[in-house]
Amino acid sequence: MTTSQISLKAKLLLVLFGTVFGVIILIVTFQFIPLRSKGTEFGSIDEIRKAMLSDNAPEAGELDSNQSISLRGIVTPHQNDRIIYTLRPNLDLRFVRANVKTNSCGMRSPERPIAKPLNTYRIALLGDSFAFGWGVEEKETFAHRLEENLNRLTKGSPRVEVLNFGVPGYSTFQEVALFEEMGLDFKPDAVLVYFVQNDFGMPFFIRSIDGSGGILSSLKFVQLGRQLFQPQEMDQKINEMGLDPNHALRDLSKIAQQNGLPVMLVINPRADWQQDLKKLWGIKKDIGIHILNLRDPLMEIISRRKINETDLTLSYDPHPSPLRHAILGDILTPYFISSLNK
Repeated sequence: MTTSQISLKAKLLLVLFGTVFGVIILIVTFQFIPLRSKGTEFGSIDEIRKAMLSDNAPEAGELDSNQSISLRGIVTPHQNDRIIYTLRPNLDLRFVRANVKTNSCGMRSPERPIAKPLNTYRIALLGDSFAFGWGVEEKETFAHRLEENLNRLTKGSPRVEVLNFGVPGYSTFQEVALFEEMGLDFKPDAVLVYFVQNDFGMPFFIRSIDGSGGILSSLKFVQLGRQLFQPQEMDQKINEMGLDPNHALRDLSKIAQQNGLPVMLVINPRADWQQDLKKLWGIKKDIGIHILNLRDPLMEIISRRKINETDLTLSYDPHPSPLRHAILGDILTPYFISSLNK
Protein backbone atom coordinates (compact mmCIF):
# COMPACT_ATOMS: atom_id res chain seq x y z
CA MET A 1 0.00 0.00 0.00
CA THR A 2 1.39 3.34 -1.02
CA THR A 3 1.85 6.33 1.29
CA SER A 4 -0.93 8.24 -0.49
CA GLN A 5 -3.33 5.29 -0.06
CA ILE A 6 -2.52 5.11 3.67
CA SER A 7 -3.05 8.85 3.97
CA LEU A 8 -6.45 8.61 2.19
CA LYS A 9 -7.51 5.70 4.40
CA ALA A 10 -6.52 7.64 7.49
CA LYS A 11 -8.57 10.64 6.36
CA LEU A 12 -11.62 8.45 5.71
CA LEU A 13 -11.30 6.90 9.15
CA LEU A 14 -11.07 10.35 10.71
CA VAL A 15 -14.19 11.48 8.84
CA LEU A 16 -16.05 8.32 9.90
CA PHE A 17 -14.92 8.73 13.51
CA GLY A 18 -15.97 12.38 13.47
CA THR A 19 -19.42 11.50 12.11
CA VAL A 20 -19.99 8.71 14.66
CA PHE A 21 -18.69 10.93 17.48
CA GLY A 22 -21.01 13.74 16.37
CA VAL A 23 -24.03 11.41 16.36
CA ILE A 24 -23.12 10.16 19.84
CA ILE A 25 -22.88 13.74 21.12
CA LEU A 26 -26.22 14.57 19.54
CA ILE A 27 -27.88 11.53 21.14
CA VAL A 28 -26.38 12.29 24.54
CA THR A 29 -27.34 15.93 24.24
CA PHE A 30 -30.93 15.01 23.52
CA GLN A 31 -31.08 13.11 26.79
CA PHE A 32 -30.49 16.30 28.73
CA ILE A 33 -31.50 19.23 26.55
CA PRO A 34 -34.54 20.96 28.06
CA LEU A 35 -36.17 21.53 24.68
CA ARG A 36 -36.60 17.81 24.07
CA SER A 37 -39.70 16.99 22.02
CA LYS A 38 -42.81 16.90 24.16
CA GLY A 39 -46.44 17.00 23.19
CA THR A 40 -47.48 18.37 19.85
CA GLU A 41 -44.93 20.05 17.61
CA PHE A 42 -46.22 22.53 15.06
CA GLY A 43 -44.69 22.84 11.63
CA SER A 44 -46.34 26.13 10.70
CA ILE A 45 -48.16 29.11 12.14
CA ASP A 46 -51.41 27.91 10.59
CA GLU A 47 -51.07 24.62 12.50
CA ILE A 48 -50.85 26.59 15.74
CA ARG A 49 -54.00 28.53 14.89
CA LYS A 50 -55.87 25.34 13.96
CA ALA A 51 -54.84 23.69 17.23
CA MET A 52 -56.09 26.67 19.21
CA LEU A 53 -59.46 26.55 17.45
CA SER A 54 -59.77 22.78 17.07
CA ASP A 55 -62.86 21.03 18.42
CA ASN A 56 -60.49 18.46 19.90
CA ALA A 57 -58.57 21.09 21.89
CA PRO A 58 -59.37 21.45 25.59
CA GLU A 59 -61.98 24.00 26.54
CA ALA A 60 -60.75 27.37 27.78
CA GLY A 61 -61.98 26.48 31.26
CA GLU A 62 -60.23 23.12 31.56
CA LEU A 63 -57.85 22.81 34.51
CA ASP A 64 -54.37 21.28 34.55
CA SER A 65 -52.84 19.10 37.28
CA ASN A 66 -52.30 22.16 39.49
CA GLN A 67 -55.95 23.22 39.21
CA SER A 68 -54.91 26.10 36.94
CA ILE A 69 -56.04 26.97 33.44
CA SER A 70 -53.65 25.67 30.76
CA LEU A 71 -52.06 27.99 28.21
CA ARG A 72 -54.86 27.00 25.82
CA GLY A 73 -57.24 28.88 28.06
CA ILE A 74 -55.52 32.28 27.97
CA VAL A 75 -54.43 32.76 24.35
CA THR A 76 -56.23 33.21 21.06
CA PRO A 77 -54.89 33.13 17.48
CA HIS A 78 -54.21 36.37 15.66
CA GLN A 79 -54.41 36.90 11.90
CA ASN A 80 -51.08 38.75 11.72
CA ASP A 81 -48.28 36.24 11.06
CA ARG A 82 -45.84 38.39 13.03
CA ILE A 83 -48.10 38.40 16.08
CA ILE A 84 -49.45 34.82 15.79
CA TYR A 85 -51.43 34.86 19.05
CA THR A 86 -52.47 37.23 21.82
CA LEU A 87 -53.93 37.04 25.29
CA ARG A 88 -57.67 36.59 25.47
CA PRO A 89 -59.52 39.71 26.62
CA ASN A 90 -61.60 39.85 29.81
CA LEU A 91 -59.96 36.85 31.51
CA ASP A 92 -60.56 36.18 35.17
CA LEU A 93 -59.04 32.83 36.05
CA ARG A 94 -56.12 31.01 37.63
CA PHE A 95 -53.00 30.37 35.54
CA VAL A 96 -49.64 28.96 36.72
CA ARG A 97 -50.75 29.13 40.38
CA ALA A 98 -51.70 32.81 40.17
CA ASN A 99 -54.88 34.76 39.51
CA VAL A 100 -54.84 36.31 36.05
CA LYS A 101 -57.14 39.03 34.80
CA THR A 102 -56.95 40.77 31.45
CA ASN A 103 -58.76 43.90 30.36
CA SER A 104 -60.98 44.31 27.31
CA CYS A 105 -57.89 44.83 25.13
CA GLY A 106 -56.21 41.61 26.23
CA MET A 107 -53.58 43.17 28.51
CA ARG A 108 -52.71 42.06 32.02
CA SER A 109 -53.45 45.56 33.25
CA PRO A 110 -56.45 47.33 34.75
CA GLU A 111 -59.03 48.55 32.25
CA ARG A 112 -57.56 51.47 30.29
CA PRO A 113 -59.39 53.74 27.85
CA ILE A 114 -57.68 53.81 24.48
CA ALA A 115 -57.92 57.59 24.42
CA LYS A 116 -55.33 58.85 26.87
CA PRO A 117 -56.84 60.97 29.67
CA LEU A 118 -55.47 64.44 30.30
CA ASN A 119 -52.50 64.76 32.66
CA THR A 120 -51.56 61.11 32.13
CA TYR A 121 -48.13 59.63 31.39
CA ARG A 122 -48.16 56.19 29.77
CA ILE A 123 -45.36 53.61 29.64
CA ALA A 124 -45.82 50.76 27.15
CA LEU A 125 -44.14 47.63 28.53
CA LEU A 126 -43.16 45.04 25.89
CA GLY A 127 -41.96 41.57 26.81
CA ASP A 128 -42.69 37.91 27.25
CA SER A 129 -43.59 35.87 30.33
CA PHE A 130 -41.18 37.88 32.51
CA ALA A 131 -43.05 41.11 31.78
CA PHE A 132 -46.43 39.35 31.89
CA GLY A 133 -45.69 38.16 35.42
CA TRP A 134 -45.55 34.39 35.07
CA GLY A 135 -46.58 32.71 38.32
CA VAL A 136 -47.16 35.88 40.34
CA GLU A 137 -50.19 38.02 41.11
CA GLU A 138 -50.70 41.15 39.02
CA LYS A 139 -50.00 43.39 42.01
CA GLU A 140 -46.70 41.54 42.48
CA THR A 141 -45.38 42.24 38.96
CA PHE A 142 -42.66 44.82 38.38
CA ALA A 143 -45.08 46.60 36.02
CA HIS A 144 -47.49 47.24 38.89
CA ARG A 145 -44.67 48.11 41.30
CA LEU A 146 -43.23 50.65 38.85
CA GLU A 147 -46.64 52.26 38.31
CA GLU A 148 -47.31 52.37 42.05
CA ASN A 149 -43.91 53.92 42.81
CA LEU A 150 -44.23 56.62 40.16
CA ASN A 151 -47.75 57.60 41.20
CA ARG A 152 -46.65 57.88 44.80
CA LEU A 153 -43.80 60.18 43.78
CA THR A 154 -45.90 62.35 41.46
CA LYS A 155 -48.88 62.32 43.84
CA GLY A 156 -51.07 61.66 40.84
CA SER A 157 -49.99 64.62 38.74
CA PRO A 158 -49.38 63.36 36.19
CA ARG A 159 -51.15 60.06 36.64
CA VAL A 160 -48.83 57.24 35.49
CA GLU A 161 -50.09 54.13 33.70
CA VAL A 162 -47.87 51.18 32.85
CA LEU A 163 -49.55 49.33 29.99
CA ASN A 164 -48.44 45.71 30.21
CA PHE A 165 -48.31 44.24 26.70
CA GLY A 166 -46.29 41.22 27.90
CA VAL A 167 -47.42 37.86 26.50
CA PRO A 168 -46.00 34.46 27.52
CA GLY A 169 -43.85 32.89 24.81
CA TYR A 170 -43.37 36.05 22.77
CA SER A 171 -40.20 36.83 20.84
CA THR A 172 -39.04 40.40 20.23
CA PHE A 173 -40.49 40.53 16.71
CA GLN A 174 -43.95 39.63 18.09
CA GLU A 175 -43.68 42.27 20.81
CA VAL A 176 -42.82 44.96 18.26
CA ALA A 177 -45.58 43.86 15.87
CA LEU A 178 -48.18 43.93 18.65
CA PHE A 179 -47.01 47.36 19.76
CA GLU A 180 -47.24 48.72 16.23
CA GLU A 181 -50.72 47.29 15.71
CA MET A 182 -52.25 48.06 19.10
CA GLY A 183 -49.87 49.81 21.46
CA LEU A 184 -49.56 53.02 19.48
CA ASP A 185 -53.32 53.56 19.74
CA PHE A 186 -52.88 54.23 23.46
CA LYS A 187 -50.56 57.18 22.76
CA PRO A 188 -47.78 56.09 25.13
CA ASP A 189 -45.13 58.57 26.26
CA ALA A 190 -42.34 55.99 26.54
CA VAL A 191 -41.59 52.37 25.64
CA LEU A 192 -39.92 49.90 28.00
CA VAL A 193 -38.68 46.60 26.52
CA TYR A 194 -37.78 43.71 28.83
CA PHE A 195 -35.42 41.52 26.81
CA VAL A 196 -34.80 37.88 27.69
CA GLN A 197 -31.89 35.97 26.12
CA ASN A 198 -34.01 33.17 24.64
CA ASP A 199 -34.99 35.66 21.91
CA PHE A 200 -31.67 34.89 20.22
CA GLY A 201 -32.97 31.43 19.32
CA MET A 202 -35.77 30.41 17.03
CA PRO A 203 -39.11 31.97 17.92
CA PHE A 204 -40.89 30.39 20.86
CA PHE A 205 -44.11 28.71 19.89
CA ILE A 206 -46.69 26.73 21.80
CA ARG A 207 -45.80 23.06 21.66
CA SER A 208 -48.05 21.55 24.32
CA ILE A 209 -51.37 23.30 24.12
CA ASP A 210 -53.39 20.35 25.41
CA GLY A 211 -51.52 19.46 28.55
CA SER A 212 -49.28 21.46 30.81
CA GLY A 213 -49.51 24.44 28.49
CA GLY A 214 -45.73 24.61 28.35
CA ILE A 215 -44.02 26.99 25.97
CA LEU A 216 -41.11 25.40 24.17
CA SER A 217 -39.06 26.09 21.08
CA SER A 218 -40.51 24.63 17.88
CA LEU A 219 -37.14 23.41 16.64
CA LYS A 220 -37.15 20.25 14.59
CA PHE A 221 -34.54 17.51 15.06
CA VAL A 222 -32.53 18.54 12.02
CA GLN A 223 -32.71 22.22 12.90
CA LEU A 224 -31.50 21.52 16.41
CA GLY A 225 -28.68 19.40 15.02
CA ARG A 226 -27.59 22.29 12.83
CA GLN A 227 -27.78 24.65 15.77
CA LEU A 228 -25.55 22.39 17.82
CA PHE A 229 -22.91 21.92 15.14
CA GLN A 230 -23.37 24.96 12.90
CA PRO A 231 -24.78 27.79 15.01
CA GLN A 232 -23.83 30.39 12.41
CA GLU A 233 -26.04 28.68 9.85
CA MET A 234 -29.00 28.79 12.24
CA ASP A 235 -28.33 32.43 13.11
CA GLN A 236 -28.18 33.30 9.41
CA LYS A 237 -31.51 31.57 8.80
CA ILE A 238 -33.16 33.49 11.63
CA ASN A 239 -31.73 36.75 10.26
CA GLU A 240 -32.95 35.96 6.74
CA MET A 241 -36.45 35.37 8.12
CA GLY A 242 -36.28 38.75 9.85
CA LEU A 243 -37.10 37.13 13.19
CA ASP A 244 -33.94 38.06 15.06
CA PRO A 245 -34.12 40.63 17.88
CA ASN A 246 -31.73 43.03 16.16
CA HIS A 247 -34.06 43.57 13.21
CA ALA A 248 -37.05 43.80 15.54
CA LEU A 249 -35.42 46.41 17.77
CA ARG A 250 -34.37 48.49 14.80
CA ASP A 251 -37.97 48.35 13.55
CA LEU A 252 -39.11 49.48 16.99
CA SER A 253 -36.63 52.35 16.89
CA LYS A 254 -38.04 53.59 13.58
CA ILE A 255 -41.60 53.38 14.90
CA ALA A 256 -40.61 55.20 18.08
CA GLN A 257 -38.73 57.96 16.26
CA GLN A 258 -41.70 58.55 13.95
CA ASN A 259 -43.89 59.00 17.03
CA GLY A 260 -41.39 60.91 19.18
CA LEU A 261 -41.11 58.14 21.80
CA PRO A 262 -38.07 57.31 23.94
CA VAL A 263 -37.29 53.59 24.10
CA MET A 264 -35.62 51.98 27.11
CA LEU A 265 -34.24 48.46 26.84
CA VAL A 266 -33.72 46.25 29.88
CA ILE A 267 -31.75 43.06 29.38
CA ASN A 268 -32.70 40.42 31.93
CA PRO A 269 -30.03 41.13 34.58
CA ARG A 270 -28.40 37.74 34.86
CA ALA A 271 -24.67 37.52 35.58
CA ASP A 272 -23.58 37.56 31.92
CA TRP A 273 -26.13 40.05 30.64
CA GLN A 274 -23.40 42.02 28.88
CA GLN A 275 -22.77 39.03 26.62
CA ASP A 276 -26.37 39.37 25.49
CA LEU A 277 -25.79 43.08 24.90
CA LYS A 278 -22.82 42.32 22.65
CA LYS A 279 -25.03 40.14 20.46
CA LEU A 280 -27.42 43.03 19.95
CA TRP A 281 -25.33 44.57 17.18
CA GLY A 282 -28.32 46.60 16.01
CA ILE A 283 -28.36 48.65 19.21
CA LYS A 284 -26.41 51.81 18.55
CA LYS A 285 -26.64 55.27 20.04
CA ASP A 286 -27.95 56.73 16.82
CA ILE A 287 -31.12 54.63 16.84
CA GLY A 288 -32.36 56.10 20.09
CA ILE A 289 -32.64 53.00 22.28
CA HIS A 290 -31.32 53.52 25.80
CA ILE A 291 -29.83 50.52 27.60
CA LEU A 292 -30.68 50.27 31.29
CA ASN A 293 -28.15 48.39 33.44
CA LEU A 294 -30.17 46.67 36.16
CA ARG A 295 -27.52 44.13 37.10
CA ASP A 296 -25.35 46.40 39.26
CA PRO A 297 -28.18 47.88 41.36
CA LEU A 298 -29.76 44.42 41.66
CA MET A 299 -26.56 42.94 43.09
CA GLU A 300 -26.12 45.91 45.41
CA ILE A 301 -29.60 45.34 46.86
CA ILE A 302 -29.00 41.60 47.19
CA SER A 303 -25.77 42.27 49.07
CA ARG A 304 -27.14 45.04 51.27
CA ARG A 305 -30.29 43.16 52.25
CA LYS A 306 -28.46 39.83 52.48
CA ILE A 307 -30.98 38.23 50.15
CA ASN A 308 -30.62 34.57 49.27
CA GLU A 309 -30.59 34.36 45.47
CA THR A 310 -32.89 31.32 45.61
CA ASP A 311 -35.57 33.69 46.92
CA LEU A 312 -35.42 35.64 43.66
CA THR A 313 -37.03 32.90 41.57
CA LEU A 314 -40.22 30.90 41.96
CA SER A 315 -39.79 27.72 44.00
CA TYR A 316 -41.07 25.58 41.11
CA ASP A 317 -39.88 27.62 38.13
CA PRO A 318 -36.93 29.86 37.10
CA HIS A 319 -39.18 32.87 36.51
CA PRO A 320 -38.83 35.87 38.87
CA SER A 321 -40.40 35.62 42.30
CA PRO A 322 -42.53 38.43 43.81
CA LEU A 323 -39.41 39.66 45.62
CA ARG A 324 -37.42 39.96 42.39
CA HIS A 325 -40.33 41.72 40.68
CA ALA A 326 -40.50 44.23 43.54
CA ILE A 327 -36.76 44.92 43.32
CA LEU A 328 -36.92 45.35 39.53
CA GLY A 329 -39.81 47.79 39.87
CA ASP A 330 -37.86 49.82 42.43
CA ILE A 331 -34.72 49.86 40.29
CA LEU A 332 -36.63 50.98 37.20
CA THR A 333 -38.42 53.84 38.97
CA PRO A 334 -35.60 56.45 38.89
CA TYR A 335 -35.21 56.13 35.11
CA PHE A 336 -38.62 57.73 34.58
CA ILE A 337 -38.52 60.45 37.21
CA SER A 338 -36.72 62.98 35.01
CA SER A 339 -39.24 62.46 32.20
CA LEU A 340 -42.15 62.99 34.56
CA ASN A 341 -40.69 66.22 35.92
CA LYS A 342 -40.45 67.87 32.50
